[in-house]
Amino acid sequence: MNIKEIHAGTLKQLAGADLQDEDLSGADLTRANLAGANLTGAVLTDARLSSARLDGANLMGCDLSRADLRANCLGTNLMQSNLSEADLRGSNLRGANLMQANLRRAVFTGAFLSGANLIGVNLSGVDLRGADLRGANLSNANLQNANLRQANLQGAVLTEVNLEEADLREANLAGTNAAGANFLCAELENANLEGANLSGACVRGTLLDTNG
Repeated sequence: MNIKEIHAGTLKQLAGADLQDEDLSGADLTRANLAGANLTGAVLTDARLSSARLDGANLMGCDLSRADLRANCLGTNLMQSNLSEADLRGSNLRGANLMQANLRRAVFTGAFLSGANLIGVNLSGVDLRGADLRGANLSNANLQNANLRQANLQGAVLTEVNLEEADLREANLAGTNAAGANFLCAELENANLEGANLSGACVRGTLLDTNG
């Protein structure tokens, strides 16, 4: 594998390539085909992956901090990866595995995360405006102060999730399982909660607080 060509952006056909533990920091991988590639433990800090194909790729433990990941990541394994400050606006992350990933200050505006595995992840303060999270598993995740305005969470698993002071205005929470969730002081104006399971949920300081 010619790493210099990859960095220069001249080698784009990398489907199924073995790039485990490679240093690809700052690489130009715009529109590269990395479908099914093995990038376990690779360093991709500041890499440009806009419009790249990463469907089915293994990026477990990758460092993607500050990377442009506005890409096709359908079913991608991003478990334990570092996505801090990464740009994931409009990314296709349907069915992706993001367990134990570092998502600090990542931007997911308009991202497609339906069916994604987000169990226990830290999404505190993350921008998820307009994101598609239908059927995603967010149980035990930390979404404190997250921006979920107009996000679609229909049918998502939100058990024991922390949504304290989160912005859920105009969000679709229909049919969600939010048992034991913490909505303390969350903004829920015009949110759709039809059929949502809120048993044991904390709704103090919200529109649902009947004791207010």
